[in-house]
Amino acid sequence: MDQAQIERILSMPDIPTLPAVAIQIIELTQQPNVQLSAIANLIEHDPAISTKVLRLVNSSYYGLNTRCGSIQQALAFLGLQTVKSLVLGFSLARSMGNPDDREISFNFLDYWRRSLYSAAAAREIALRSKRCDPDEVFVAALIQDIGMVVLWRAFGDRYLQIVDSTRGEHLRLRDAEWKALQVDHAEIGALLLERWRFPEHITAAVRAHHASVGAPLASTSIAQTVALANEAAAVLQRDGTGVAGALARETAIIRYRRHADEWFSFRPGPTLLLLQTIANRADDLSKAFSLETGGKPDVDALLKQAKKVKVEQRLPEPEQPALAAMDPVGELDAITGLPDKHAFHRELESRFSTTEQDGSTGLLLIGLDGMRAMNETLGDGVGDSALSAIAATSRDAVGRSGTLYRFIGAEIVAIVPNTNMADLCRLAEHMRRRVAESPLQVEHSRGARATPMTVTIGASLYERESVLRVNTGVDSAPQLMRAAMFALASGRSQGRNRVVFFRREMQPNTP
Repeated sequence: MDQAQIERILSMPDIPTLPAVAIQIIELTQQPNVQLSAIANLIEHDPAISTKVLRLVNSSYYGLNTRCGSIQQALAFLGLQTVKSLVLGFSLARSMGNPDDREISFNFLDYWRRSLYSAAAAREIALRSKRCDPDEVFVAALIQDIGMVVLWRAFGDRYLQIVDSTRGEHLRLRDAEWKALQVDHAEIGALLLERWRFPEHITAAVRAHHASVGAPLASTSIAQTVALANEAAAVLQRDGTGVAGALARETAIIRYRRHADEWFSFRPGPTLLLLQTIANRADDLSKAFSLETGGKPDVDALLKQAKKVKVEQRLPEPEQPALAAMDPVGELDAITGLPDKHAFHRELESRFSTTEQDGSTGLLLIGLDGMRAMNETLGDGVGDSALSAIAATSRDAVGRSGTLYRFIGAEIVAIVPNTNMADLCRLAEHMRRRVAESPLQVEHSRGARATPMTVTIGASLYERESVLRVNTGVDSAPQLMRAAMFALASGRSQGRNRVVFFRREMQPNTP
């Protein structure tokens, strides 16, 4: 979808709009010396929102020992960020309006149930991990799907058909949207929040909530928190009974536990116990927002039922191999958050498994220059931080033109389908420049210091037309991989920080 079409969608009169009180709150809180009394006066001028804020503040959700009788007291007890997040949340809920008969076809119950469960989960995860602000991530999770409402307003029944095609699997929605509309609700929602001048971290988290590995480095923690919150919400919302329902829930639980461990080092026991806390908090939010979200799940019964059906049917544990087949992301590398080398090899082989490919396939082997020297001079772990930063930058540069994977050592790799030599080299050079322009911030006793980073990229191409393959010497998946490795080695020998495209003379005897 081109920019003009997106602009028309965001300019439609019946998409959600931000109430005046929320706009003023954002503007006031960006002032360096704002007085809390000014914030309190502004909120109290909107009786509906101030009443809802005080109702939630005095509920079990926050567990205060002293009851707050005014917004001023709430600000004193909970702080500006917490009260601001509640005002924004209630304002956005009001901006959706109450669905009338004309709008009943959009599933607002499912929308708000997912939003409130995710918001409750995000705040609880942030409180335990201490990786991001609990109130910022609460707002990000609450409004992450606002782009769905915008796309529904724009496309009506056509968009509802896209949603229905996912059969309730929200994780599949982004791909379905791209296939049909060439844009997704995460991007539309982020663009809307940018217009509303929301904080950058919140906007980045909304944009990346279906692909947290694509978030900017500075926003990785909040994006991963929202992503894990979504997985917790998926466990608690999962419908269906019998074998299929139990397997689906088990898959959701395994995905949630795995990412809780990989991203936040949460232990399995507390990770499952957290689900009950999330369910309780979501129930509190549902009452405070006056939004119907269905009955509160019995978490113990939910987990026991999934295990019981699995044992009775003698179903195999859907651990890593089975999960990889169900989860399009596959196994994720702990450092970069990218699919690992096993996922890469499976995908590469699958592109050569049919007798005739759909198109040419390009590889970009991206090597971090001087990783060992970084660890030796700046301290252990700096190289890993640099590799993580490069993965984020490269993913942003590649966009939807290819898929990135963690390879080995200081290298990541991109599969770029349906490309040619000129476009592949152009993309590689774009990635190289982006990395060179994005120094790594390394913490020292005297503060952070910008450390330059560079990459060398080896490029290789499998041509669809056999007559062209005669010139490249690349006829198979192993040869394509080997060609990229030779190109990378050649670039490093030439001084690094460059892109080298494989030529047959680099390895005359490639088998």
